[in-house]
Amino acid sequence: MGIGGIHMEAEGARFGGMRKVVHDVREQPTLFVGFTAYKTFAVLLFLDGFFFPGTFQVAGFELSTIVPFLFICAGVCLFFAFRFKKIKVFDKDAYLWFLVGSMVLGVFFLFMETHAGIADDAFRFATLALGMVLLAVGTMGIHIELGRIFGMLGMTPTLTFGIASALATGVLSLGIALLDPLLRWVIAFVLPAFVVLLFYCAKGKAFPDQKVLCRESTNDLLIPYRFMATSVTQGLALGIPLGFLSFSGFLSQMLDSVGYFFAASLALLAVLVLQMDFNRSIYQIGFPLAGAGLLAVGVLGPTSVMAGVLQVTGFLYLDLVLWGLGSYLIKNCDQPATWVASCPSTALMTGRALGIVVGSVALQVLAGSEQVVVFFCALAFLVLMMALLLTNNANMRTGWGFVRPGDPDEPTDSYRTCEVVAQDFGLTQRELEIMYSLIEGKSRKEIAEDLYITSNTIKTHLHNLYGKLDIHSESDLKAFVAKRERMFSTEEDAVPLPPEQV
Repeated sequence: MGIGGIHMEAEGARFGGMRKVVHDVREQPTLFVGFTAYKTFAVLLFLDGFFFPGTFQVAGFELSTIVPFLFICAGVCLFFAFRFKKIKVFDKDAYLWFLVGSMVLGVFFLFMETHAGIADDAFRFATLALGMVLLAVGTMGIHIELGRIFGMLGMTPTLTFGIASALATGVLSLGIALLDPLLRWVIAFVLPAFVVLLFYCAKGKAFPDQKVLCRESTNDLLIPYRFMATSVTQGLALGIPLGFLSFSGFLSQMLDSVGYFFAASLALLAVLVLQMDFNRSIYQIGFPLAGAGLLAVGVLGPTSVMAGVLQVTGFLYLDLVLWGLGSYLIKNCDQPATWVASCPSTALMTGRALGIVVGSVALQVLAGSEQVVVFFCALAFLVLMMALLLTNNANMRTGWGFVRPGDPDEPTDSYRTCEVVAQDFGLTQRELEIMYSLIEGKSRKEIAEDLYITSNTIKTHLHNLYGKLDIHSESDLKAFVAKRERMFSTEEDAVPLPPEQV
């Protein structure tokens, strides 16, 4: 294929990926709006520093107030992981509204702590602590339930909704940053109920039969050490620069908005269009991007716009890809949603908190610019070393530590890939059977004989199949499945693309 042909194919794939995003949003607008509202709330909570502007002293060092909140979030996730790892509370409407109440009360107590002029230090500390705990319980609970519903929808819908919501969140968070602080508090009060209301409506539309959400996993639970190590590194890579920035006064909503836009665009290209496997998406794109951000902080300074954009983009890109990986583990590897959502989140929050501590202490200890450069160069090197250590062809088979080797299947093959495609794109059982038969190389006549159906029936099923996958021919179908199979295969298992597509 000539260069012009490759360019046209890439353009078609790019627009095809965007069409998939638009299609899913149109099919489930309430889920898109609800997820966007949650992400916007998370920006206020975790990136913007709006809720926790103050500092406190430990061993003579000033630390941001968000540090204990992040540790509380990690503790809440750990509690959920072990207490509710196989218990389904998703179908209990009262539970969802309990989470809303917890978030709203948490916001109320934090507002009182900063605006009520409480004179008594002990009472003020109690108000702050109670607000942190309630907000952490509600926020992490909603996070886990979102992971559950996206896990049941599948990897591709999770990525498409994540990309669309990231783009929308970038715009909304920038707009909110321009509002009066009191209006921002009003939005913070309203958003939790808005998120859950939309979430409840989306759940009913996506899963009319609620029994599918209550299916229990029978697999033995393993400690996902690789996924957790990945999440800790992700948290540290952003937390350390945030520790610097929190004392420089350079926390900017513009950086968050630009980071969301770049992260969504990169995820669209790498995962949906090029369909890179998770190993390369995480460790050959996400980690080097985070390392480059750390290096830029040292060389260009903590207030560098380029450094800030690189850091936020790397963190948010990893966040999008890891949401997709989590959905794959829940739906296709039959892992419990609470366990999959809670374990990495525990590691991520811990890494963020430790990173902010390290960054804050380093800023107060390092004397000169040369020391800062050396410090961040060393950190960038460590992130790249972690990428090398964690990159492993066995990751796909072991689900980054969630799945015992050999479970749930032996080495990935075309049929398993076809099953993943069928689940992600809503194919019927008959469409799955026809798709796999074509991948095996059978003719339409042979398929008709095997399935006891007519050629016209096969033609109808193929028409529906092509429409759902946004393709136009059998060669497109084979190339589509081959690309998907490479996402779930080790190098030695990977199936080459059909010659005309290489």
